[in-house]
Amino acid sequence: MNIVLVCLNNFQDYILTNIEQLIKLKHNNIFVITNAHLFSNFDKFNSKINLINLNELNETYNFESKTTLNKSFRNGFWYLTSLRFFYIYEFMKKYNINDVIHLENDVLVYYNCDELINLVDKHYMYVPFDTYKRNIASILYIPNAEMYKKILDNYNFDINDMENFSNIKNKIGLIKNFPIFIKNDNLTNEQKFVSDNSELFPFIFDAAAIGQYLGGIDPRNTSGNTTGFINETCVIKYNNFKIWFENIENIEIKKPFILIEDKKIPIFNLHIHSKKLTEFI
Repeated sequence: MNIVLVCLNNFQDYILTNIEQLIKLKHNNIFVITNAHLFSNFDKFNSKINLINLNELNETYNFESKTTLNKSFRNGFWYLTSLRFFYIYEFMKKYNINDVIHLENDVLVYYNCDELINLVDKHYMYVPFDTYKRNIASILYIPNAEMYKKILDNYNFDINDMENFSNIKNKIGLIKNFPIFIKNDNLTNEQKFVSDNSELFPFIFDAAAIGQYLGGIDPRNTSGNTTGFINETCVIKYNNFKIWFENIENIEIKKPFILIEDKKIPIFNLHIHSKKLTEFI
């Protein structure tokens, strides 16, 4: 798998912890799409990652001129979170890069992403959903630029990234779920939906709610200690389940697990919404 991170305009220092974790897990193809003036922030990883100058990528969708998303809130937060998808496409197209795992900068993985390569269907993009109508692009699988273009061709420039892929999934059916829970008969239909494909993966994936429960939320949203936060939207309430970490495999990485119906289930990634990634490695 090729790992793609995106850091547009604003440097987020926690991306360095993300990269350190990826390297510990022996990821060899790590790409960071960013501005040239931010390159020096990644000097410690010179021989381990590939920096991609976003100014050398075309932006053929002209997202900047078409979007109506807020460009001023938190230095362009809503605007940039959607713009990243278009730069990922241009990068994949220009360099003929296939089999991409895109991680948000505050998302830690606990397994080498090559473990997913034989589990995904390469005709689809994968993303976790936490309701029928909301996706969280914490971790994405994108098979190739040609397929990805079909998704972006249906992107709505007027709504945020958490709504877009849900709408596109319903419209053209080229998106599958990374399951955030294990499907069973005791679940509601919506809980079963967010658990789709759990029979195919030996893990569950964190959209946002597990990391929020374990580590709290972004302090810019709420000050103070928010550990134990229960995501009000996600249809799975992780506070009802035992979650713990184990140090295994002698690689100095603690790995999270969840107990569901007496089954110990590995958690593939955590979305560390609090940005305190160093507490979870």
